[in-house]
Amino acid sequence: MYRKIKDYFRLFLYNTFMFLFLITPKFFMKKILQFMAFFAYKFNKKHKNIALANLDFVYGNSITEDRKQQIIYNSYKSLVFNMYEFIENQNITKENMFKKANILNKNIIEKAFKENRKIIYITAHYGGWEITLPYIALMFGEIAVVNRKMDNPHIQEKYAKARSKNKITMLEKQSAAKGMLQAFKDNKSIAVVIDQHIGAGVEVEFLGQKTIATDSTSRMALKFDAIIIPIFTVNNGFRDWTIEIKEPIDVKTLEFKTDDKIKELTQIQNDVVSKQIFEKPDFWLWQHKRFKAFHNDIYKKKQD
Repeated sequence: MYRKIKDYFRLFLYNTFMFLFLITPKFFMKKILQFMAFFAYKFNKKHKNIALANLDFVYGNSITEDRKQQIIYNSYKSLVFNMYEFIENQNITKENMFKKANILNKNIIEKAFKENRKIIYITAHYGGWEITLPYIALMFGEIAVVNRKMDNPHIQEKYAKARSKNKITMLEKQSAAKGMLQAFKDNKSIAVVIDQHIGAGVEVEFLGQKTIATDSTSRMALKFDAIIIPIFTVNNGFRDWTIEIKEPIDVKTLEFKTDDKIKELTQIQNDVVSKQIFEKPDFWLWQHKRFKAFHNDIYKKKQD
């Protein structure tokens, strides 16, 4: 009974929060979001320490402490602008969504569809991931996205309904493999955010460090001769994004150098994500424990 009351109360807060966000004038909303980013940077010590631990681990002394702090602040700023997209894109027309972003190299996706290929989009918690997939789905066709189910069933229902409106089907992580198989059978594309920590996968190098990464995209690509298309979205300002389609990874033409194709293909994908983060680190979500599989001690040190 207590759990039900708690869920409904959170649903009430969620609906109230969304209503206030949507009726607030855009110029004022921008100021609020900038303040939220600054507030989080100043007072969210737990996640700020995680971000700093990651930056120290990846960069060492190759960049200054001031630069590290700048990256952390910009990461928070990118995050709050992205979270606004999560809210607004549940209640926006396709035409208005398209106005908020420009897309580069869309011919790569068009070519894949023209050749009747199965498509696996890969992306990361980078920049505007909450606009990337709705935008691509509305422009090119339905996408099945692997995502963790929310704890609150009422909010999850609203979230799934909003995603469905934007031609996105949600796949639960626990049954992701089955869901991805069905998605391909239903002629949908698949999308996976591949940069987060997971409990099982294959050992790869990510941002120059050893970690574990999902191999689900590699297995699906090899099984179906699917083409893997990386997508990253950078923030140019409030409600202003650039979506860039990167060079595809095509298992049909890829010359594998080892017998372990799954591991090699998984490493190639993580190299693409690493390259993007190294080029523009301010947009990645540094505030999660990406390296705890092998290096959990770096986060404990920051807590001491």
